[in-house]
Amino acid sequence: MKRKYDFVYLTNTPSFYKLNLCNEIAGSHTLLLVLYGYDTEAVNAELNDKSDRKFDFEFIYNGNARRRNMVLSFFRLLKLMKSIDAKKILFSGWLAPEYNLYSFISPRRKNVMVCESSVFDVSFAGLAGWAKRRIINRMNATLPSGQPHAELFKSVGFNGTQHITGSVGIFHKPGKKTKLYHNTLRYIYVGRLIDAKNIDLLIDVFNRNGKFLTIVGQGILEKELKAKAKGNITFSGFINNHKLGGVYQTHDVFILPSKYEPWGLVVEEAIYWGLPVIVSDKVGSSVDLVKNLGTGCIFQSGNSDGLIDAIADMEINYQKYKHSTDSVCFAERDRLQVLTYLKLLEE
Repeated sequence: MKRKYDFVYLTNTPSFYKLNLCNEIAGSHTLLLVLYGYDTEAVNAELNDKSDRKFDFEFIYNGNARRRNMVLSFFRLLKLMKSIDAKKILFSGWLAPEYNLYSFISPRRKNVMVCESSVFDVSFAGLAGWAKRRIINRMNATLPSGQPHAELFKSVGFNGTQHITGSVGIFHKPGKKTKLYHNTLRYIYVGRLIDAKNIDLLIDVFNRNGKFLTIVGQGILEKELKAKAKGNITFSGFINNHKLGGVYQTHDVFILPSKYEPWGLVVEEAIYWGLPVIVSDKVGSSVDLVKNLGTGCIFQSGNSDGLIDAIADMEINYQKYKHSTDSVCFAERDRLQVLTYLKLLEE
């Protein structure tokens, strides 16, 4: 007898924000999460039979996701899906060949794409672009994270149902203390120290302006960036997500200068902890979370003068941005995010 589920979610690795989202959906509906291993990302959380969860899960490969045999994992997926009756099958983008291939086997009416990529970072040129369009056309509905992500589907003429989720998942939201305001603003970056994050630009600007900047995270550029930074810039190394709240609350402004950022969950986290934000225009959440909500400034990626102007704007209009930041209701945003998934069952 087949196992019945409202949702089967085919995704890559168990990031904590996806697990939280699945738990919320599974509070009222049945959900099976299918994964193909773990990665080295800090957002990965261990998932086992002792995990505190309301949903079921299956690994088609339980190890380093980058070392999996994709042919074997595809056949494991086929075997698994033959034993399941699902109302909706959620595909996490188009990066997994196993899932892409399965989308041509699964009935199109069941297929839904959850998409964190946007028009800022996706090309449909060449053979790879043709393949992406074919995969998208196998979907009956899409769940883009925000407006730039919805534009991605419009750009290829997708005419199925579309619901913007407003995020990529649900992050941890522990209780908050009243945040203190510093007369001299203290800036913070949280994330990996890799080229895509453009920390080099951040250090160049703060070396010149002398303002207080904390860089939280680790990565292959750490040694190089530390050698370049002046004394007003502090490196804190990796800090566990559960401890970041206290770090955010000792700062006033969050900066994300990325060259490429599909969404930027860290922007949501910073806003939750009461920090107005400065982000580049290549950050996927820049429209939905910053421009539309008035929580901070957006500058052209890679433009140092633009970042300097954004910092000046923040210094002058900090209280305005802080008021908008404090007005964001994350409980309502989470509720609406879950609702976008549940609406699929009505279609």
